[in-house]
Amino acid sequence: MNILFASSEIFPYAKSGGLGDVAQSLPAELRASAKVYTIMPLYASVDRERYDICSADFSFDILLGGVNHQIDLYKRADSDYELFLYNPVLCDRGSLYHDKDGEFGDNHLRFGIFSYAIIETMLRVKLKIDVIHLNDWQSALVALLAKTKYALRQKIVFTIHNLAYQGIFHKGAIDELELSWEESFKSDRFEYFDQVNFLKAGIFYSDVITTVSPTYVLEIQTPSYGNTLDKMLIANNHKLHGIINGISYEVFNPQTDKDIYKNFDRHSYDLKLKNKTKLSKELDLPEPHRPLFIFVGRFTPQKGVDMILQSLHLLKDLEINIAILGDGDNYYNSVFAKLTNKYPNIHITVGYDEGYARKLYAAADFLLMPSTFEPCGLNQMIIMRYGGVPIVAKTGGLKDSVIDYTDIEHHTKKVGIGITFQEYNLFWYMHAITKAISLYANQKKYQKFAKHNMGVDNSWKRSAKEYMRIYR
Repeated sequence: MNILFASSEIFPYAKSGGLGDVAQSLPAELRASAKVYTIMPLYASVDRERYDICSADFSFDILLGGVNHQIDLYKRADSDYELFLYNPVLCDRGSLYHDKDGEFGDNHLRFGIFSYAIIETMLRVKLKIDVIHLNDWQSALVALLAKTKYALRQKIVFTIHNLAYQGIFHKGAIDELELSWEESFKSDRFEYFDQVNFLKAGIFYSDVITTVSPTYVLEIQTPSYGNTLDKMLIANNHKLHGIINGISYEVFNPQTDKDIYKNFDRHSYDLKLKNKTKLSKELDLPEPHRPLFIFVGRFTPQKGVDMILQSLHLLKDLEINIAILGDGDNYYNSVFAKLTNKYPNIHITVGYDEGYARKLYAAADFLLMPSTFEPCGLNQMIIMRYGGVPIVAKTGGLKDSVIDYTDIEHHTKKVGIGITFQEYNLFWYMHAITKAISLYANQKKYQKFAKHNMGVDNSWKRSAKEYMRIYR
């Protein structure tokens, strides 16, 4: 079986969140059972020399609205299966999707070009593809094009990583992208409150829709989580599947990770303490023997940053240390920046650094993840891999991958052990943190759970098998 896996970001070339990690690790696992091509934009920020990305000496034009958009094909020098598409409109930006003032105003054109280029590359290079796997709104238009303009016979699988991001644009995009008004501008397809919605087109025109956890697939069919598309998803639930994400056990491996201070595994767990001691010293955090709580993620309401901000004036008085790493909305960046160095036991870094994030995971005892909603989440899996305990809201993939340590006797599945809270308010969030402090005081019990988490299989093996069944 031959699969073309299309994503707007793939780690390590480009990453804004979990999509980049998934688009790297899932195809890597699928290659054990199939021939998998990956395809993404060759953004200006991608280090071509470092990753040995070279021209494939193949170019073509896409004519849209009377304008020729030249597409240049690139690939890894050591691989014919990692493909990159370069076009100035699509790629020559300082960031992937938006600048400090918000989304780029021509994102509909940028990712419309990307969608056309995916299909044209497949046809012109004569790739023998059985399944085209699309991810989020940035490549969702491929489904519409495949089923209408190109009349392709390949199976189209579309994964929704986060329904909150839909790719909504003015309806003039139909003319700019040379689409059919009669075919596409209908309420159950591309039309969205007199605008157009790329993700909605992906839902309608795909053969199979997957989301990134079993709980999230149920949640998005409700008004609370459906982001106005719940009725459409209910109408298409015959092709909906919830498959939980995984992480790469090669990329996230405390035994071999070159970014952390001291390598360790579950059999040399005591070495993890060296990471916490070293990090605490570098961050000038007091008394390294204290439990270390971390937050790593985007500064957006979804990630529960409002809850974190509300709690800091309480957490500053507890005998714990906290390290926060994140970047996101300008408002939150500004608020966190003002709090930098305000509290001796709370270290805040605004921005993102992958190597520093690994140091945090390797040092941390607990991960804070109070998401208001979470389609899947990968951070809770990463902290387990690095011998820590996640503190999570009971939603989406967090509910599927973490059980509270007080409930383990009622579960037979070997899943992650953490601390969960159902009612989303400051009282229950702080209750979860005080539970964590109490658990940490019993080191024998805490280390038992932490080591258990290191042995939980959150790799892609199981989920990749589910995808292979869907592809067939």
